[in-house]
Amino acid sequence: MREKTEDRRPRTEDRRRAVLRMRPPVSGLRSLIRDTEGQALLETVIVLPVLFTFVLVIMELSMLYNAKHLANYAAFSAARTAAVRGVGDANRTHFAAALAMSSISTANNEDAEFILDQYGLSDPNMTVAMICSIPGFKGANDEWMARLANGYLRTGAPALTVGTFGTRQNVTATVTYVYRCSFWPFGIFWGSAGLAAYVSSLPGAIQPYATFVSSPRWNIIIHGRAVTDYWAG
Repeated sequence: MREKTEDRRPRTEDRRRAVLRMRPPVSGLRSLIRDTEGQALLETVIVLPVLFTFVLVIMELSMLYNAKHLANYAAFSAARTAAVRGVGDANRTHFAAALAMSSISTANNEDAEFILDQYGLSDPNMTVAMICSIPGFKGANDEWMARLANGYLRTGAPALTVGTFGTRQNVTATVTYVYRCSFWPFGIFWGSAGLAAYVSSLPGAIQPYATFVSSPRWNIIIHGRAVTDYWAG
C-alpha cells in the first residue's frame, strides 16, 4: 500500500506545477482581442466600400425605374389628350407629357419663361399659376415654372399613331425622356449616343438651352409608351 501511495505523489506534483504555469483566462482573452483588431479593421476597409457601392447602385436603379414608369404615365397623358383634342394638337399633347415629367425635373432655370414661350405657351405665368392652384401642387410658382421648362427640355414631342383594333380606333403615344443620373454615369452604357440626335430634334431656339448634351455620361434616354381609345377623329 505504501508503494502505491509514493508512486502517486510525483504525478500529483506535476499536475500542480502544470496548473500554475497556465496563464489566467483574462490574460488569454486580452491577447485574443489584440490579435483580431487588425483583421477586423482590414475586413471593414474591404467590405465597406463594396457595400456602399452596392447601395448607391440600388438607389440609382430604383430612381431610373421610377422615371421609366413616369415616362409611361407621360405617354398616357399625351395619348389621353390626343384622344380628346386630336393628334394634330401637338402643343397640348407635348404640354401634357412635359407636365407629367416636371415632377422629377429640377426647380432651377433662369430662362424658364423664355423656354416655355418658345414651346408655344403664350402666357407662361398664367399657365403655371393655374397649375399651382390644383390641389397637390406645392411650392412657389417660379419653381414650378422652372420644373415645367426643364420638363419640356428633357421630354420630346410625343409621337402619336392612330390605329384600329376591331371596330374601335386607338391612339398610341411614345414619349422620349432624357433622364439625369445622380450617382453613376450609366449614360456610358445606355444610349449616350442618342443625345445628339435628340437635341437636333428640338426647335432651333431651344437647342442652346439643352446643356445636358455636354455631359452624355450622366444622361440616358428612356421611352414611355401608352395606348388608349381614340374618339377625336
